[in-house]
Amino acid sequence: MSLYNFTINQGATCQFTVNYTDSAGAKVDLAGYEAALQIKTNYYSDSGNSILNASSSIGEAYITNQNITGSSFISVSGSYPFTTPVASGSIGIYIGYAETNDLTPGEYFYDLELTNTITYERVRLLEGKVKVDKSVTTLEPVA
Repeated sequence: MSLYNFTINQGATCQFTVNYTDSAGAKVDLAGYEAALQIKTNYYSDSGNSILNASSSIGEAYITNQNITGSSFISVSGSYPFTTPVASGSIGIYIGYAETNDLTPGEYFYDLELTNTITYERVRLLEGKVKVDKSVTTLEPVA
């Protein structure tokens, strides 16, 4: 498990890639894994309000057009365009701008977990703080 803090800019797309490797530095094959990430107001699951949930599932196809602007999800096939082989150990975190626009500025807590769907072993890859910065621009672009 690693500590990683990051910032989400309100109203902007947030995406990044996490590379999962074993203790020898070899890429972990993510075939058969599901991922989940939650951002909450505090660490305690029974009292922390979830402000964002993102998950993946085996074989889920991610659309790569404008429909993803209002989505948040995790891809075990890397970041956009979500075509990296699962053997690469590449996990894409994607939060569309319509989702980030609804977040209240402030500081929150998160973790990212992977579950092996065969052995049901769960590992926490990352945890830390998320800062949501307020947006100034509220105009939609003219298409």
